Amino acid sequence: MKPLVFGHRGASGYRPENTLEAFELAFAQGSDAIELDLVPTIDGHLIIRHENVLSHTTNIADVPELARHRHSKFVLWREVEDWFSEDLTLEEVRQTRAIERLADQRPGSAKFDAQFQIPTIDDLLTADFAQGKTLILELKYPNYFLDRGIDTPALLAASLAKHQLPDRGITVIIESFDFIGLQRAKALMPDVGKFVFLTEHWRIPKGGPAEVGQYLADIAENFDGLSIDRRSIRDIWPSVVQDAHELGLLVFTWTARAEEAENSVDEYYADFIHTGVDGIFADQPDLLRFTVDSLT
Repeated sequence: MKPLVFGHRGASGYRPENTLEAFELAFAQGSDAIELDLVPTIDGHLIIRHENVLSHTTNIADVPELARHRHSKFVLWREVEDWFSEDLTLEEVRQTRAIERLADQRPGSAKFDAQFQIPTIDDLLTADFAQGKTLILELKYPNYFLDRGIDTPALLAASLAKHQLPDRGITVIIESFDFIGLQRAKALMPDVGKFVFLTEHWRIPKGGPAEVGQYLADIAENFDGLSIDRRSIRDIWPSVVQDAHELGLLVFTWTARAEEAENSVDEYYADFIHTGVDGIFADQPDLLRFTVDSLT
C-alpha cells in the first residue's frame, strides 16, 4: 500500500512553517494531511508554532514593543534566553510575523519573511481550505505547560468542540511526545479522532527486545499509532513497522527533506517509502507526492 503524504508544518520547504499560507500550499500540492504544532499564550489561546521559544520562527526581535518580554527561562532540558509564547497575550503575538527558520537552506521561503501572520488553531479550523481535510495536531510539552497553569489539551478540546468538525468534514489526529499528556488529551477528547504517540531514537528503551516489546505494547494499549523518526527505523529498530502493525498501530515516519538527499531525490524518498509506514511527513510534499504516485 502506498503511504500517505503529510505536509510537515505545511509546505515548509517553500513557505515559512506553521502558517496558513504553508498549509494551503501543502494541500494544493497534494498532501493527504498537514501537520502543525500547538503552544499556548498567557491568555489561553493555542497558536501554531513549532515551540514556545519564538525568535527562531518569528520576527519578534524586530518588534520594540515586545523587547521587555525577553528573558531567561529553563525550558525542559535547557536554559534559554528568548521570548516565550506563554508569557505573551494573543494580541502581542499578533504584532509579530512568521520568518523562515532555515533561511540559509531555503532562501526562496525566506523571501516571504514577515509577510504572514502567526495563526491560531481557531484560524485554521475556520479556513476555507481546511474544509474536508485531515489535520495532524501536535501538542507541544503539555505537562510542562500544565505545571505552569496552562492546560493545553483542555484548550484544544474546547476549540475542537466549538468548531463542529464533523459538519465541516475535518478529520483530526492528535499527537505528542509526552505520553502522559497524550493520555490526558485522549481522556478529554475520546471521540475526536486518532491519537498517535511520537518517539525518536534516544527515547527507545535500551534494555533489549523484551523491554522494547513492552514499550510498544504500552503504546498500543493507549493510542492508535506510533510516529517515529527515520533514523530509528533504519539504525535502531528495523522491525518497528512490522511489530507495530501486528499490534494494530498506524505507523508514521519523519521527516523527508529534499535538501538532505545525498544522491537523487527519488532515491532518498524511496528510502522512506520502503519502510512500509502508513504516512510520511515531508517538507516538500509535492516532490514526495510525485514519487509516491509514480509507484506501481
